[in-house]
Amino acid sequence: MDDAQRAALAAQHLDLPRRVARVIHARVRDHLEVEELIALGNLGLAEAVDRWDPSVGTGFRGFAYYRVQGAILDGLRRNSNLPRRVWARLTALTATAEYLEAASTRDAAARQQAGAATTADRLREVQVALGAIRTMYLVSLDAVGDDALPVETPRADDALARQRQAAALRRALAKLPERERALLTAHYVDGETLLDAGAKLGMSKSWASRMHARAVDQLRALLAAEEAPPRPPPSPR
Repeated sequence: MDDAQRAALAAQHLDLPRRVARVIHARVRDHLEVEELIALGNLGLAEAVDRWDPSVGTGFRGFAYYRVQGAILDGLRRNSNLPRRVWARLTALTATAEYLEAASTRDAAARQQAGAATTADRLREVQVALGAIRTMYLVSLDAVGDDALPVETPRADDALARQRQAAALRRALAKLPERERALLTAHYVDGETLLDAGAKLGMSKSWASRMHARAVDQLRALLAAEEAPPRPPPSPR
């Protein structure tokens, strides 16, 4: 696209930074003004216009959504001093956007090769995405620790369930390949962006994004296996 086409594309989607900023502002309203988030989102929209490749098969608005959200969250990471419990929610939101962006690119490529997706294919994609989002929220909350969560007195059964969940998560993380585990630790525990975490491991941003999505899928499957009820013993003959 030439400069005029890029400017027209950005103008058609100027509402997007405002929409995304309002979603994020609901989580940080006590610390930042929405106009600050919109300004960061506009930078993400400009980046999306420069980087969008229509031949890949992903629509511009879906592609731009993740870029806008990522720009806002990266800006918050650099420029603000938010409480750890707020960062737990934002880290999960960032990771979800990164995962869904990588998954949408992967699924679009798969559909180009296999033809039109069936309803069952779509449902499977949604189920996998929902399981992955739950997994990312568990990792984010576990990374900040109980001391960063809202102060309350949990019921004994809730506390026990949380302890078991945390133990299952740590066992699953320990089973990941070393590089995948290192990437998740840097991103969720150390609070690094995927760009920075990947660079430390010798990866480009796109490679780190794909590895993150793969690691989350592996972690989701490991946690699902942990939660599955044990198989009954074979009946005697």
